[in-house]
Amino acid sequence: MGYDKPVIQTTNPYKRDDISATNRTIFYGEVVSIDDTTDGGRIKARIQGFDNKTANEDLPWCYPMLPKFFHVYPQVGEVVRIFLEDIRFPERSRFWQGSIISQLQKIGFDSLYTALSTTNLALTLPEPAVSTYPDAEGVYPLKTDVAIIGKVNTDVILRINEVHIRAGKHENEDVLKLNVKNPAEISLVYEPIKDTEGFYSNTIIMSDKVALISHTGNPQFKAARLGAKDRQRIFDEGHPIARGDVLVEALNVLRNAIISHIHGYSNLPADKNAVIRDLENINLEAILQKNIVTN
Repeated sequence: MGYDKPVIQTTNPYKRDDISATNRTIFYGEVVSIDDTTDGGRIKARIQGFDNKTANEDLPWCYPMLPKFFHVYPQVGEVVRIFLEDIRFPERSRFWQGSIISQLQKIGFDSLYTALSTTNLALTLPEPAVSTYPDAEGVYPLKTDVAIIGKVNTDVILRINEVHIRAGKHENEDVLKLNVKNPAEISLVYEPIKDTEGFYSNTIIMSDKVALISHTGNPQFKAARLGAKDRQRIFDEGHPIARGDVLVEALNVLRNAIISHIHGYSNLPADKNAVIRDLENINLEAILQKNIVTN
């Protein structure tokens, strides 16, 4: 037996008509609480149709499907998929998976009314894709990447022969505009050597300020729970790193001055030849890279 036209099956996640006659066990619920005194990942989410007459505090627990090695919670007001172990007893053994995020630009929060916009259960149309915004190029992972995306302006991207850890990847007030001015990023890349068959590895750390701190260095700084004041103290009291090439240039001038300088007779001032003038003109402050500090 065949069909003249394809059949598209749609479902309503909030409808409870003839529950006893369905085999469906996956529903959608709005998160109303993530407070759990056990810190076990339990949440409370409301399934329309099942929980209409139940107060938030009386809703049954939903248990996490992700193992504890992966830490993520939905936010109140977001939507999760809820798996029921037994449809006959919907108040027992609920399991949650989510949050459901419709599009990358909504990674920070996606509400009940938009979270399903890219599914057949949509209540609203989706927004234009991030790939249609030229200024957003580079903000979000490529389809060939494996990535962990933070809720607010951070991610870890695993690319072919590349790893990128980023904070401040987009502008503060615009999730669709790449921050090209001052993102914090650690990039580890294993790439081909030009005109050869070999590869070389490189690590680049970029930020407005960089600190390389030893727990036993001098001065000593806090080892954990660093706040804004602790970080500021590190950059205020840490020792600036020297610019190696500028330091070598200054040392060469100093060496030449010692080797070639000729002093006049007793009680006569030093002969200010060219090498001494070069020595006087050294800008010692230029040796320091004050935005990269250590202890």
